[in-house]
Amino acid sequence: MDLTTPFPESHERRAELLLLAVVSIWALNAPFAKYGLGGLDIWVFNGIRFTVASLLLLGIFLWRNTWVPVIRSDWPKLIGLGLLGNFFYQLFYIFGLNMTTAGNSAVLLATSPLWTALLSAWIHKGKVFPQQWFGMLASFVGIAMIIIGSGKKLAFGSEAIVGDLLSLGAAILWGLNTNLLKPLLSRYSAMQISVVTIGVGAVCLIVAALPDAMAHSWSSVEPVFYAIPVVSGAFSNAIAVVLFSYGIKIIGPSRSANYSNLIPVIAFVAAYLTLHEEVSLIQVIGAGVTVAGVWIARR
Repeated sequence: MDLTTPFPESHERRAELLLLAVVSIWALNAPFAKYGLGGLDIWVFNGIRFTVASLLLLGIFLWRNTWVPVIRSDWPKLIGLGLLGNFFYQLFYIFGLNMTTAGNSAVLLATSPLWTALLSAWIHKGKVFPQQWFGMLASFVGIAMIIIGSGKKLAFGSEAIVGDLLSLGAAILWGLNTNLLKPLLSRYSAMQISVVTIGVGAVCLIVAALPDAMAHSWSSVEPVFYAIPVVSGAFSNAIAVVLFSYGIKIIGPSRSANYSNLIPVIAFVAAYLTLHEEVSLIQVIGAGVTVAGVWIARR
């Protein structure tokens, strides 16, 4: 299919609704996974998540899809995407978050739509319209307001410079991964691509987790902490990834990536409703600005 051929408006509306479901899953996964990490080693946790995700995707694919023969020259691209989006991104994100403040990490990761748009213009020679730039920048401002309103310190000091750079690198990797997916989606289904790329990530993360898994006292951990990565892997790393790839195919990488700016808004509301956290006026305004930015950028 020609990448320049527009999809019907009904397809775009469906893709946007699915993208809203995706960001909801990813937003709710954050506190869910954080709780699970309190009982499991981070490498073991990720190993379980991606094992479940890869097996689930493979099972769904074999049940409902037909394998399309992969062109020989596409195999390196698929394997590279698996390493980029499901291994290196995870490492940059996790270690960046560990070495810098949560406020720094959140702000830097929130720049991923901007990197996606820039890389889209470079890789696909696409035009980024003024309203898209304005919408993305407005979303970024809204996210910053939410973080500032929460009272978290935005300390871009020298002690956290490595973590800051890793978090920024994670945002750039996600933007690059989003763009590199698009050409392959014209030849293969989102499900087939996800089966391969998440499978590659799972193998790498399992190998990386082996030393800690061998030293791990499996019987001493409460069953709930094993259930959490299973559920997280099934929804956040499998189902949501396929739906996100579908969104890229229908409405493009820049508009799809901008939906990720809604993640902190949803997480902020969920925390208020479930944990009864105090909400400041600046956070409410920031949530509104972020939502408005997403709406403007998708026009």
